[in-house]
Amino acid sequence: MPVPGQDEAPAPPVMPTAPELTTANPEPSAPPAAAPVPPALVALARKVADDHRARTGTDIDTPTLRTRLGVPLQLAEAIATQLT
Repeated sequence: MPVPGQDEAPAPPVMPTAPELTTANPEPSAPPAAAPVPPALVALARKVADDHRARTGTDIDTPTLRTRLGVPLQLAEAIATQLT
C-alpha cells in the first residue's frame, strides 16, 4: 500500500521575491533656504563682529562667530551672510 505523499516529487521551495525598486527621476533640489535668524541675534552678532574688528583689525570669520555666539554652524553661516 503506497504511503501518501511519498511517491510525489517534493515541491520546489518558495523563494520570497523582493519588490522591484524603482528610481524616480529626482528634480534637482534647490539649495536649502537660509535659516531664519531672529533680528536680536543679528544685532548681537553685529556687536560681536564690531568688537572683533576693533580688537584685531580684521573681519570676523564664521567659525569664530559661531564660537562667540554659541550657535550651530548653519545658523552662524546664515548670520554671517547678513553681516556682509
